[in-house]
Amino acid sequence: MKLIQKTIVLFMAVLILLLGGCSAADTDIASGRESIPETTVPISEAERHKVIIDTDTGSDDAAALILAATSDRLDILGITVLYGNVPLDDAAKNALMTLEVCGVKAPVYIGANKPLTKEREEMISVHGADGMGDQDLIHPKSTAEDGDAVDFILDTVKSDPGEVEIIALGPLTNIALAVQKDPDTMKLCKRIWVMGTTGFGTGNATPVSEFNVYSDAEAYDVVLREELPMTVIGLDMVDVEEAKLTPDDLSEMAQGNEKGVFMSKAFTKLFVFYQSSGKNMMLPDPMAVACLIWQDMALETKSCYGVACTGNDAAYGQIILYQEGAVYEAMPQIASYNLEVVTKIDAKFFKDSFMSVMTS
Repeated sequence: MKLIQKTIVLFMAVLILLLGGCSAADTDIASGRESIPETTVPISEAERHKVIIDTDTGSDDAAALILAATSDRLDILGITVLYGNVPLDDAAKNALMTLEVCGVKAPVYIGANKPLTKEREEMISVHGADGMGDQDLIHPKSTAEDGDAVDFILDTVKSDPGEVEIIALGPLTNIALAVQKDPDTMKLCKRIWVMGTTGFGTGNATPVSEFNVYSDAEAYDVVLREELPMTVIGLDMVDVEEAKLTPDDLSEMAQGNEKGVFMSKAFTKLFVFYQSSGKNMMLPDPMAVACLIWQDMALETKSCYGVACTGNDAAYGQIILYQEGAVYEAMPQIASYNLEVVTKIDAKFFKDSFMSVMTS
């Protein structure tokens, strides 16, 4: 009898160890998705990235803000908003509301209301009139700061030279204005992470131009000519099936945490836009933020010399990428390469990481 009791006790102990030993990295049997393990070792100050997020806050920008706000690897110094997906006031309110959903406080500054030199061109609104699915989600308790976004960028970079990084999720107008106002200070920026260009693929504003660049190619021209440290995540990286949201993913988010429920509603109009053409939904802005949070996710980059097409013709908004090491018959004189272009992504890791934030 004692032997049986000992056997039962031993069996229960092993069972408890097995159940207790199932880590967050184990595969979720229901979804087939590998969970992203939580950080068990505290991130040191030296490992944290001090960031300004520049955004035209539509729904995918909001999802990117959530990734940033919930990461222990990023310290959000402030949000700067500009025209793009929505009018300025809406961009500010959307950013403020998203931060409040995350329980994070960061100042929001209003910036450019139009491109550098041309008239603003209205394009198809794929995020809804309010940029967040028209679901009556946006009721922030806080308000934007009185200061100017460009001055905030310059003051912040100048106060901590070589340490501040910028994540640019919309047109580069605010960044270009900062370059024009004080190029020496902008050279102190550690790195600019850009969601923009087609990469080595095709465009979504025109066959050769991506929305953010097409909104203000002149701004891209100003920034590229300054040759600031810059990493670009183009449309070709996000237009990968394994990185896209499916109807099942959206349903899972709707049953997830507060952030997931918020974003499942905010994605309503954008998701319908993609589904109407028989496609799953791309996540460009979240991927740009993810490349900074989880830098091993970018499996390959190429040094390139980027040139913005600003002529009043069909090529407007195209970014010509001269790859380092390649030989072209009409090769321009290139002293240095002004872009690191991400050319290979761990798409599954990105998708699993994104869904983990929205559902765990």
